[in-house]
Amino acid sequence: MKTPHMLDYLDFDTSDDGEGISSLDAMAYAKAAQWPALAAEVTQLLAWCSDAFGAPGALEEGHAWDLDLQLQSDAGDALALQWDARQRQLLAPQAAQQPALQLSLTLSGPDPFSQQVTEQFLGDND
Repeated sequence: MKTPHMLDYLDFDTSDDGEGISSLDAMAYAKAAQWPALAAEVTQLLAWCSDAFGAPGALEEGHAWDLDLQLQSDAGDALALQWDARQRQLLAPQAAQQPALQLSLTLSGPDPFSQQVTEQFLGDND
């Protein structure tokens, strides 16, 4: 068994739609000084998903996984946030100017996808 990557900021809840698609939902709050570490953690996770399953996209269009990324300022304003799967880079141009940020991330895919993500990053083999 591989040792899972440790996650310090993202705490996931898992749900299943009953038709073989699972979602992994996480939220993280970071002050400005913590943003680089949170961004690195998200980058590590999404790079692993991209390496293992290809670029994210709509499951209905044949992609192996999809994601929803959102970023808000401490005041609740939506900020630009994007995963560049080709460059393996998290793009958040306004993040550095914020005193605090809230990130939400949803990963979705067939049950084998979520099982592998769970084993790799959460250490849960259920």
